[in-house]
Amino acid sequence: MLRRSISAFALLLFAAALPAGAQQGDRVEKLLAELSNAPAPSGFEGPVRDILKREFQTAGLEISYDGLGSIIGVMPGQSSGPRILLAAHMDEVGAVIRYVTPGGMVKFQLLGGWLDQALVDQRWTILTAKGPVLAISGLKSVHVTPPEERTRLTSRDDVFLDVGAKSKEEAEALGIRPGDPIAPASSFAGLAGGRYVGKALDDRVGCVVLLETLRRIKEQGMHTPNTIYFVGTVQEEIGARGAHTAAAVVKPTLGLSLEAGIAADHPGGRADYAQEKLGAGPVIYLADNGMLVSLKLRDFLFHVGQENHIPLQTEVTNGGFEDSRELQAYGTGVPAANIAVATRYLHSHNSEIQRADLDRTIDLLVKALGELDARKVAEIGAF
Repeated sequence: MLRRSISAFALLLFAAALPAGAQQGDRVEKLLAELSNAPAPSGFEGPVRDILKREFQTAGLEISYDGLGSIIGVMPGQSSGPRILLAAHMDEVGAVIRYVTPGGMVKFQLLGGWLDQALVDQRWTILTAKGPVLAISGLKSVHVTPPEERTRLTSRDDVFLDVGAKSKEEAEALGIRPGDPIAPASSFAGLAGGRYVGKALDDRVGCVVLLETLRRIKEQGMHTPNTIYFVGTVQEEIGARGAHTAAAVVKPTLGLSLEAGIAADHPGGRADYAQEKLGAGPVIYLADNGMLVSLKLRDFLFHVGQENHIPLQTEVTNGGFEDSRELQAYGTGVPAANIAVATRYLHSHNSEIQRADLDRTIDLLVKALGELDARKVAEIGAF
């Protein structure tokens, strides 16, 4: 009951908060804005799941769920064809309430990987059974901060949320309870040069790739040589849990994780940690902290890119993992890869992408799915 209440209240709040540019933009921009603005920290993905469900129903897909709440839409293909699982995670980094102080301040525990410096002096949304509650992470004024503390990092353990309540009782009257989820509050917007900024682009950009790939296949009347499972997974940011359970339902022959990449093409960025850049095309992850891509699958994706004049870039990093870790390890093992849209400033209130990268990633996926027949998948998985 709580999750349904969260979904309804949150969608009403954030649908009304679409920026003017997004309201006047094209369909892809509107969809990305809607998904970015929706609050859905790990374990509380309802608002995003509702959007995916709506789009799956519009496309006529048969819908099911795993036991954790991942949503699965199936597009039947040739009965003898492979089972292709496309995974985009619905959750974003956020937090969960630990307790409320006697003075009405909210203390929390983080969900997913945050830098301490990204937490202070920000707006947040607490998702309660009574509806969303706006909060700010307090920051001591410079006027009362001793000189020796002014350049010191504020530890996450010292950060609190101020909802305007004067007491614990006032906070509770707003509906605030331990265990309630907390999401960053930041509005989607357009930037110069065909770029977008918004929260949760990790992995709402992957959700757009998932949904727009579905739409293009339907609009083009493609008859794919495979059965495609369009999956919005849960709890990726806290261990790729939804990918594990969704794979058990789908039983894939091949898996592709659709993600936000780690762009470091900014001052202070280092190619030793991340190689991808905004505007350089879809990213194929070759290695991360959880998986190694099959080189046959890598070569197939690059062949598709070359044949269709889609520039590709690669990433080798040990800075995290994605749903492809769980897809690769399903059963006795299946070919899997992570295809990403390069994204700056991940796991913060404001991330940035290039629209052209998003469009090219959809192009690549549509073309690849048209070629992944039983023979090709068997060739990729053979030793």
